[in-house]
Amino acid sequence: MTDTQTPGLSLRAVSIQFGGVRALDDVSFDVEPGRIVGLIGPNGAGKTTLFNCITRIYEPTEGSITWKGQDLLARRAHTLAGVGIARTFQNLALFDAMSVFDNTMAGASSDSTPGVTSGLIGWPTTRRRQRQLRERAWHLMERLDLVDVADRPAQGLPFGTLKRVELARALMAEPDLLLLDEPAGGLTHSEVKDLGDLIVALRNELGFAALLVEHHMGLVLGISDHVVALDFGHKIFEGTPAEVKENPAVVQAYLGRPAAS
Repeated sequence: MTDTQTPGLSLRAVSIQFGGVRALDDVSFDVEPGRIVGLIGPNGAGKTTLFNCITRIYEPTEGSITWKGQDLLARRAHTLAGVGIARTFQNLALFDAMSVFDNTMAGASSDSTPGVTSGLIGWPTTRRRQRQLRERAWHLMERLDLVDVADRPAQGLPFGTLKRVELARALMAEPDLLLLDEPAGGLTHSEVKDLGDLIVALRNELGFAALLVEHHMGLVLGISDHVVALDFGHKIFEGTPAEVKENPAVVQAYLGRPAAS
């Protein structure tokens, strides 16, 4: 489990400008260890832009982003897994021709996988680490109900199954922070409910924190400990799910009406 005394993800006065458009303006919030934070807002609110700043795809114009006290803005995107950060993607980024098992294995942090030379030599420590990774991949596939399709290529599998494969791949990195980019997109109502239950169960079991970017309000309000609402690049409110869904600014900008309990 994550040490609750360890600082988590902290954003302070994050702003970014594209030409004359200020896509994010002075956004600050925290994701505490072991907690699920939902990030909501209408299209164009800045959610994806903020996600891309955290994952080092974009460079903020102003502000700071730290993780466990480390300056994330000083890191490159490919090094995030090494500091305990993993993500899923809004548009699936799986290897179609590879099996579900191999797609899952591909998520192992590069810091924890053996290099080419040691792999060829076959050091005992390398063989042991490979065995540990395979055991972890099988455990995750069992937890995510993927064992029956382990040897099948990703291409042609149902969309809901592919979402679970991508989640398994992200969890292979043993993250302390999981960034979920619209994980419910394209899922049926029952699949969304199952996904929410699964994310909470995995969080409780593995101890990671999660930042959830999602349009499906039922999922966000149902599993988040804390919710941050954006509109036109500004943070307009943050609080518990109960507080957010009753906040007039959020209702006007996004919900359109008080959300059902």
